[in-house]
Amino acid sequence: MPVEWTGLGPEVLLRLDRDTGEPLGMQLQRELRSAVRSGRLNRGERLPSSRALAGELGVSRGLVTECYAQLEAEGYLSAQPGSATRVSSGPAALPVPARRGEVPPRLAMDFRPAVPDLGSFPMRDWL
Repeated sequence: MPVEWTGLGPEVLLRLDRDTGEPLGMQLQRELRSAVRSGRLNRGERLPSSRALAGELGVSRGLVTECYAQLEAEGYLSAQPGSATRVSSGPAALPVPARRGEVPPRLAMDFRPAVPDLGSFPMRDWL
């Protein structure tokens, strides 16, 4: 039984494959990110509790809480103590596609790998 799907609903299916060498936590993060980006999980939508999701997937609750914490740090999810974890309503959750010919807004920080932050380079000192 290598592939498991959660029972979150027909539109939000999370797949974990235990036969690959990829850690389950990375798979879960990727699947949730994909669900948010594609719109299968809408802004403000409530996610299952860490216990419920861990039980459905057959993984530890710690793995789910670490995944939720990572996605919260990336801006995909928001959590309040004593409340449900929800899909963030901020800009990181669902990037608004630019219209044809429209320049997308500039991000405050670019965390893509191998892309230097030229804005913080000391150009005056260098010159």
